[in-house]
Amino acid sequence: MRFIHIADVHLDTAFGGRSEAVRNRLRQALRDALARCVDLAVARKVDAVLIAGDLFDGPRPSFATERFLLAQLERLGAAGIQVVYATGNHDPGSGPRAGALGLPGNVTVASGEEPVAVTIRRPDGSAAGYVTAAGHATGRVTSDLSRRLRPVSGTPLPQAALLHTLVASARGGAVHRPYAPSDLGRLRAAGFHYWALGHVHRRQELSGDPPVHYCGNLQGRTPGETGPKGGLLVDLGDPAHPAVRFREFSRVRWEKLAVGGLGEARTLGALVRPVAAAWERARSADPGEKDTEWMIVAELSGPSPLWRELREPEELEAIADDLVERLDVLGCEVRTAGVHPPARVEDHAGRHDALGAALRLCREVREGDERLGLAETDLAGFDAERDGSADDYLRRLLEGAPEEILTRMLTADGSAE
Repeated sequence: MRFIHIADVHLDTAFGGRSEAVRNRLRQALRDALARCVDLAVARKVDAVLIAGDLFDGPRPSFATERFLLAQLERLGAAGIQVVYATGNHDPGSGPRAGALGLPGNVTVASGEEPVAVTIRRPDGSAAGYVTAAGHATGRVTSDLSRRLRPVSGTPLPQAALLHTLVASARGGAVHRPYAPSDLGRLRAAGFHYWALGHVHRRQELSGDPPVHYCGNLQGRTPGETGPKGGLLVDLGDPAHPAVRFREFSRVRWEKLAVGGLGEARTLGALVRPVAAAWERARSADPGEKDTEWMIVAELSGPSPLWRELREPEELEAIADDLVERLDVLGCEVRTAGVHPPARVEDHAGRHDALGAALRLCREVREGDERLGLAETDLAGFDAERDGSADDYLRRLLEGAPEEILTRMLTADGSAE
């Protein structure tokens, strides 16, 4: 039995906070990745495609996505390829349109905790193996669904289990909710020749004997989901010697660039040059595929004479626009939380002079330990309905104030004016 194992496609992800053009391209990239998966399935003449949950990002797929998905499933059906789809927490079986998409006959959906056992057949009608699956009936399944899955008895044919689950020992699992939690020891002892898992977006092998795999998500969706994304091509023709190979399907990839050395940069060009250099180093190490498009996050850090400018959203947008054009990438985000003035506030807050006193007073006011004897009526521009508490208002007013005080009062030789 040969199949492709995919999961966490998240069709119709909103990609909020980005431009309309970028949002549309990222949504299309999810569809492109699934289409590439189907291309490989047809080309390699696999017996099945297994989808381990979260095919959709929500319970109501758009009409465009519905049309696209049905076309891809029909392509698989025309090639004699079965599809087994176990629902996840994002696309539970109880969703408003679940079961109403008119899926073709080659598709079996496991939409609840009751296991579904599917015989996977070759084009000549002979059995190639079995897939047993359970799905999420709701978006908040907290029971261990893996305990319900049992291999089909009385057969020497290869058997795979399909489930959307959080295995306690999985790397990267901490960022995912503990839905359908399971234990690796329980999975290994269940008697299946392969476990096809979804939910954790980081591709990883939890066990080699028997193989227990997260294939990762089909297409990266956030800056934290870097690296090539796709699915696993699995051959259980000889269950004692399974073959599991990664295949990249993503057209858009994410890259994080850590950039320092900004101490002498005083112009836009001087700021983007170290980012461009970091980009070239990253691409030399991992060029991606010929048709790969890139979304990058440039994380600037360290001392900079432009620290004020690097806190202004419009300035960061200008840097990002320049990098998009210069590096020929799909999109760019510039993060500057790690940028600070050439001198650091924490290095001078303990001084016993006017500078140290000013920094400490600023800190005490921001932390609510000091109100300077001010009443709300003494705060010009304060509006309780709009601004919340007076302490909150003061904290917002003093945002960036310690750095400003330090810059104004500290002389070049490190003494205070």
